[in-house]
Amino acid sequence: HGAGVNVDEFSVLPYVKDCDTTNFLFVGRVMHEKGIAELLEAMKMLLSEGIKCHLDVLGWCEEDYTTILEKYQEEGWLSYHGYQANVVPFIEKCHCLVLPSWHEGMANTNLECASSGRPVITTNIHGCLEAVDDGISGFLVEKQNATSLYNAMKKFCMLNYDERRKMGLFGRTRMEKIFDKKIVVAETIKAMGI
Repeated sequence: HGAGVNVDEFSVLPYVKDCDTTNFLFVGRVMHEKGIAELLEAMKMLLSEGIKCHLDVLGWCEEDYTTILEKYQEEGWLSYHGYQANVVPFIEKCHCLVLPSWHEGMANTNLECASSGRPVITTNIHGCLEAVDDGISGFLVEKQNATSLYNAMKKFCMLNYDERRKMGLFGRTRMEKIFDKKIVVAETIKAMGI
């Protein structure tokens, strides 16, 4: 379970009550292997159907996405914030984290957002899937598949406030039971025979 998550530092945040526009959040290095191209494509598919949604992107541009991000920012459906040392204010105003990464060790972003009471949409790969109880605390999607991602994001957009909030709280419970840093460290020490 990686290093786990500090469930005290990433405590449950009040869930966003306004569900008129769904606020998605991406936190990670902006590059192909984090699934940014699939995420942008899925957002365009949602918007083309008239679904009201917005995407906040946090992280360095490791590959040349600056021009594309600026274009979508001008269109009004994306906000690029660059690297942020403190992600909590962004988690607080989002409805759902989306991390369609191609491979991960253990995605801390998924753990931190789930611990904060936010649903997570992420890839059905090891390093990501462990953070989500599919259909209960979020949704798992196929790697490198914009359509699969779009379908999950659309499904999330159709949920009401109570359904979204409950999904986030299920994620928090999962973090407390399995990924609490104190539990993970204790298990690691025990396994080492210390």
